[in-house]
Amino acid sequence: MSRLDRFRLWAEETGLRLAAIWSGLAPVRRVTARQWGAQVARTRRFPLSWGTAYVVAFSLFSMAFIDRPLALLLKSGVTGDWNGFFQTVTNLGRAGFYLVPAALLTLFFWLESQGTIHPDGAARWRRKAWKTGFLTLSMASSGIVELILKFCIGRYRPRLLFQKGLYGFHPFNFHWAMNSFPSGHSQAIWAAMSALVILAPRYDLAWLAVAVLVAASRVFITVHYLSDVVAGSWLGYVGTVLLARILARRGVHLGP
Repeated sequence: MSRLDRFRLWAEETGLRLAAIWSGLAPVRRVTARQWGAQVARTRRFPLSWGTAYVVAFSLFSMAFIDRPLALLLKSGVTGDWNGFFQTVTNLGRAGFYLVPAALLTLFFWLESQGTIHPDGAARWRRKAWKTGFLTLSMASSGIVELILKFCIGRYRPRLLFQKGLYGFHPFNFHWAMNSFPSGHSQAIWAAMSALVILAPRYDLAWLAVAVLVAASRVFITVHYLSDVVAGSWLGYVGTVLLARILARRGVHLGP
């Protein structure tokens, strides 16, 4: 028997064994499918709660197995024009770019509403004030939580890994090199862009593209680990959605 014939025989026998194993796992597959379907239903019912659980689980897994090798790989692999591109893009995640103008516009619109005698005109100014105020509050509220988490967790930034080989945590401090988790830029851009999705849904894909690109840039320029960015992005998104729900219950219309 030639080598080719022996290989074909081995392949046929292996295929039959795998088919038998797969057939024998049918009851397990059915149970797993039911469990998966039930979990999907629970997630759809409570998306923010389950989404937070998934993000926490992924962050822990990423801290253990992904963050360090990925950071070392990107540190040596992202150079030249690509590094310059991401260095430029990441500046869009500065909270002040959105928070300060939104806060000033909120104050201006509110003062105009107070100074307008006609009820319809005053109502229009108040609606504008609520919209810019929503953007301001969405960023500020999740930003406060982000700062508290940074202080309590005290995760070493990738810079300490590259320079001193340090990878870990030093809780309860404000040192810049020990406040990597979660990412502040990711929290800010996702809070701002999520608010804009609600305020101007016509351009939702553009807003989300900006959020994803800016958050990813934090990983590519190795100032944050992957788990930092995922957690920060989710925090900004959740803060905005929760605030929108609170305002909706109070009868505040935020849409176009």
